[in-house]
Amino acid sequence: MELSPQKIKTFETCRQKYYFEYLDPEIAKIKKQLKKKRPEMEMGSFVHDALTLFFKEPFVNRSWQKMAEILKNVWQGPRGKGYGFKTIEEERTYYQLALRMLFDFVKTENLNPNIFALPISPPGRSYDDYVKVPFVNGIEIGGKIDRVDINQNQELEIIDYKTGNLSDNFIQLMSYVFLAEGSYKKPVVKTANIYLKSKQRQELLPDENARQKAKNKILAAAGDIDKEIIWPPNVSKLCLWCDYVDFCPKKQEILEKFGKENFDLNNGRLL
Repeated sequence: MELSPQKIKTFETCRQKYYFEYLDPEIAKIKKQLKKKRPEMEMGSFVHDALTLFFKEPFVNRSWQKMAEILKNVWQGPRGKGYGFKTIEEERTYYQLALRMLFDFVKTENLNPNIFALPISPPGRSYDDYVKVPFVNGIEIGGKIDRVDINQNQELEIIDYKTGNLSDNFIQLMSYVFLAEGSYKKPVVKTANIYLKSKQRQELLPDENARQKAKNKILAAAGDIDKEIIWPPNVSKLCLWCDYVDFCPKKQEILEKFGKENFDLNNGRLL
């Protein structure tokens, strides 16, 4: 079994969505057509790509002007409705938000860290950097790490960028610890989420207690997934952003609970 932080999160959020996303053979045939562009997700991808390309520049080039130039080249706007932006004004709003987050990053963060590893793929091809390593009990851990730094003792620090709000990312960060140690054969002694919107840094030390706790949670998730046979849906506000609402057995309940005005009933899709 292969697990990733995203797979575990999806299973915990809605087991029906997990089945649609990873197991349903019929959905697999049309999944690309079902995937809907979301402005916040597209902005997040552009920001991540800009940060990766920024740190591939020589240190002398790492200025706010260079960061703004990189974002402009990555965004290549206007992207329009094909990328989920309903209007040019909405796209401008997201672009300005991205600029502000990156401006704050340049002003507050260390621009000359001792970088050990960065994503190698060009912008827009994040799956090229997805890797997986053996974990325990026949389980593999997979994922993509935003940045890995190294200290003078040849120990690693994982950096993960966030464009959303502060949240509990324990399993994600600890999964990256196992992933990095399996990939690079060096110890990870520190992890951090950098929340670009709020300028907060959330650090986690991967000590033995954290490792055992994460291992137990991953094994428990693997066990629950392995024995699940019903895949019940979990109706919540997150249904409004689900690509599989049309196929959900709870679709009518979702329509009634969250308002038909949020759905394109003619095309059977969420607005």
